[in-house]
Amino acid sequence: MKRKSIFASITLILLLTVGAVLYRLPAVQDVLLKRASSIVFTSAPKPFDGMKVVVCGSASPLGNTMDRAQACIAVVTPEHFFLIDVGARSPVRMGQAQLPMNRITGVLLTHYHSDHIAALPDVNLQSWVAGRKATLQVFGPKGVQRIVDGFNEAYALDRGYRTAHHGSDLLPPTAGPMTPITVESGILWQDSDLTVTSFIVEHDPVSPAMGYRLDYKGRSVVISGDSNATDDLFAAAQGADILFHDALARHSLDIMTAAATEAGRDNLAKIFMDVTDYHADTRTLEAASTDAGIVQLVLYHLVPTPVNGLTEAMFRRGLKDETLLAHDLQTFELPPNSGAISIR
Repeated sequence: MKRKSIFASITLILLLTVGAVLYRLPAVQDVLLKRASSIVFTSAPKPFDGMKVVVCGSASPLGNTMDRAQACIAVVTPEHFFLIDVGARSPVRMGQAQLPMNRITGVLLTHYHSDHIAALPDVNLQSWVAGRKATLQVFGPKGVQRIVDGFNEAYALDRGYRTAHHGSDLLPPTAGPMTPITVESGILWQDSDLTVTSFIVEHDPVSPAMGYRLDYKGRSVVISGDSNATDDLFAAAQGADILFHDALARHSLDIMTAAATEAGRDNLAKIFMDVTDYHADTRTLEAASTDAGIVQLVLYHLVPTPVNGLTEAMFRRGLKDETLLAHDLQTFELPPNSGAISIR
């Protein structure tokens, strides 16, 4: 038995050594890259005949982890594709989820904090390169014109270089700049299957700030953006299949505030306390969600962002098992005219 164990160990070491040598050979590297590229370029998500919701960013600025991009929710149907907010690193998640960037319908911005708009130029470029032939429509409350005009100007030279290099057939200049569309409360987009409705949320001093509801073939999803838990928000979310609501774990933030104060980091301690007055405390959400007839409550834009199992367990303290904490690339599938929600 001892001899067999020694022989197995020697064999494993030899195989690993041979593999390491082969891995460094240019011909082997070429074969591996070709196979990997083939998989990436030919694979595609399985078609889904309904509403699919993908978390492309679940983090807030308080807490930094590469496992979570900043706020972004994608809503995809066979005919539509909207992004609700586009925080930093969210385009990485879009690529990993293989979202159909070439047919993006538009971007819905809830408000203009940096962690909700930082990736807008990346989304514009990625969708343009992917084959989008019309301008990218960017919907948002008052101020969206200034945001989009600023990004358009900042990236004007970049767009010109790319069209000159790759040609206008591939990258039509008219599709390069984004188009801002200012929205108020009410229906902002509608066709025979999908209705997108905006509503005011409470995020003072950020004003106006919006939330969005998307209804498709008897299914519905609501995204709060950053907001306190308000009667108006839950009225807008009445009967929704899924509500994505920003959430703040006050007990975790209180500990962080005390530690920052003791360390003499008064500026940081003040910021920690300030954010408590314009984000929803986790303890305020479940009862209101139940009263509104919401089927699935999902917490995102998590303040502070959980960075490991301990901090996630602390964030969940006091919550029901049915309430979910969003994770990047978490996907919700809602078949048409059904009550089913598939989560993966």
